[in-house]
Amino acid sequence: MSKQIINRIRVTCVSGPWLDSECVRFIDMPSTANLYDLHVAIQDAVEFDEEFPFYFYTAIAPDGSRSMLPADLAADVEPLEIDADVYEDVPVFDFVKSGAKKSLFYIFTSEYDDWVFKVQHTGETHDAVKGEFYPLALLDLAIGPNPEQYGSGFDDFAETDEEFHPRTRLANDADYSPDDEKEEEDGLFGFSDDDDDDDEDESDEEEKEDEKDEW
Repeated sequence: MSKQIINRIRVTCVSGPWLDSECVRFIDMPSTANLYDLHVAIQDAVEFDEEFPFYFYTAIAPDGSRSMLPADLAADVEPLEIDADVYEDVPVFDFVKSGAKKSLFYIFTSEYDDWVFKVQHTGETHDAVKGEFYPLALLDLAIGPNPEQYGSGFDDFAETDEEFHPRTRLANDADYSPDDEKEEEDGLFGFSDDDDDDDEDESDEEEKEDEKDEW
């Protein structure tokens, strides 16, 4: 029986809604792995959940000319309409090769902006280690912290959107900044200070009118 060959890949988070620092993960994957296996492995490596759709393409650069996967998709297909089950039939290492000019890109969508991960082969292969479960994220080789999938200070139990303040992206590419709009706080009874000032001005005018009537 031939030994299972394990390939070491490098996964780099290229961009995302709240990417604050470099994030690189190394994952050992068997030669038989498919794109759905890769999706699960990346999610586990950065501790994301699987709440949103995802898709894959190959390209030289993230924003360059791309080839959607699987290759037999219709030309006009919308990425978010792809049935994720099709990735179970697409081998990872048909598109992740050592020294290849094109890279594989994994796109994990979100409500704000997409998370983009670049997948490359490191050129390292080895026999499977008995007792190890693959894919295997190599935590001792990890570079940088996990990105915060929902931003800093996200509270699942927050009653209002005011509790949610996303952080800016790298390269000053921010989707939202809490300083863009600052609403004045309401007073004790649900009215702003401006409203109270208006009420006081109206009361002063009424008193003056009453004094005129008395004279």
